Amino acid sequence: MKHKLIFSLLVLVLVLSLVIPGCAEEEKTVILGYDMSITNDLQNYVAKILLEEELGYSVEFAGMAIPAIFAGMAAGDVDVFTNTWQPNQAWLMEKYDTDIDFLGLVYDGGLQGWLVPTWFSQQYDVTEVSDLKDPEIAKLVDIDGDGTGDLLGCDAGWTCAGINDDELAAYELDDLYEQKYGAENLMMAAIMGRLKKNEPVLFYFWTPHQLWYTYSYSEDVVWLDDPKEFWPVATVHMIANVKWIVENPKAAELLSHFQIPIMDVGWSMAEIKARGGDPETVEAIAREWMAAHQAEVDSWLAAIK
Repeated sequence: MKHKLIFSLLVLVLVLSLVIPGCAEEEKTVILGYDMSITNDLQNYVAKILLEEELGYSVEFAGMAIPAIFAGMAAGDVDVFTNTWQPNQAWLMEKYDTDIDFLGLVYDGGLQGWLVPTWFSQQYDVTEVSDLKDPEIAKLVDIDGDGTGDLLGCDAGWTCAGINDDELAAYELDDLYEQKYGAENLMMAAIMGRLKKNEPVLFYFWTPHQLWYTYSYSEDVVWLDDPKEFWPVATVHMIANVKWIVENPKAAELLSHFQIPIMDVGWSMAEIKARGGDPETVEAIAREWMAAHQAEVDSWLAAIK
């Protein structure tokens, strides 16, 4: 009888630990938004490693379009996004300003805008966006032969796609050109194919990116001057759900110190392109970066000790 009573009590304790909050330690999970760009990979995996190995979280990635990441963060379905580009995504920060807040600056100096090959700029005197307002120039960059010039642009789910369309309209170019939308890898392959063959091409791009390890944006291509300033120099920030920040102060503090130089992000993208983008390879590249920057990583960790 005594043994049965002890057994019954043990069962009761086990049941209570499962149903009463605080009786058993809940698994801590962090959902990181992933914008489906390898620009996001290094900071995502460094954050994953630190959160899991230093603070005991389980980290999951939620891959989706950028507006969906912001909506998910506001709803509490996504906790952190390590790759918000400002001012490109300022309208999303304003839309969800009561639910999302900045944690810290990851890097700055992100160049972006429209480019053409250097030889094309020199031969046809195309140095600024308004120079494109020439039907003959539009014909030269009509890749698909439909009579309209092509701007190789962004994934339709990225905010830069909308900005490209706005710029075409603002410069009264939308009757001569159309933006071609596509995934990052498809756009890059098309751009590199044209550059390799010395064929005319008009395209939107940005730094950092592995493209610049093959072609130089100071020699091989020209950034078109943009007097209307559609593309100011970008800063990249870590942001998080406000409730998550309050409930996870140590993790939020750690991530607020997180910084990676822009050239290192470019390096990681080139490595991923060369070695493969499977999770194991990307994590290995992140660990290599951490080992090479151990002093910086240690300083982030020291802030939460």
